[in-house]
Amino acid sequence: MNTYKIRYISGPQHSLRISDVAQVQASSLAAVLAGKSPWPVETNMEQTCAWAKNPGTSLYHVEAWEAELMGAS
Repeated sequence: MNTYKIRYISGPQHSLRISDVAQVQASSLAAVLAGKSPWPVETNMEQTCAWAKNPGTSLYHVEAWEAELMGAS
């Protein structure tokens, strides 16, 4: 299992706030974000971080989960 740091981010685009932070063990970025949200997931090419943004939010207000790989096993 890999260890991921997951953060809930929300607010106006110019002043986003992190309101929840946790470390989670899961097999993949998609799995860790699926446990928090049904929103579409975008992953970077290296598969070290991902972002699940609420498709109902606007350009000016963001609501999202972000996951970052902390350690692989």
